[in-house]
Amino acid sequence: MTERYRIATQVHARRFDDEVVVLHLGVGHYYALDVVGSTIWEHLTSGRTAAETVVTLLTEYDVDETTARADVQRLTEELVAAGLLARHTEP
Repeated sequence: MTERYRIATQVHARRFDDEVVVLHLGVGHYYALDVVGSTIWEHLTSGRTAAETVVTLLTEYDVDETTARADVQRLTEELVAAGLLARHTEP
């Protein structure tokens, strides 16, 4: 099984230049993701796994694998905890 993510209910996101602004209509909070955070968000919400997202970071940014994995894991956990992303598992 592979864990993937989708945008949670009542959440809207939009790209503005190099950042993504995410609005949670249910609680009235908004979040701004920087360039790397925006890349992670866009990959996860397009159906890619965390592991696939790490590979993208390694090719697009000057970062080592340990840091890329930690960044993806940390941001993913924060986005899920804030109710912005929802996990779903595919066979």
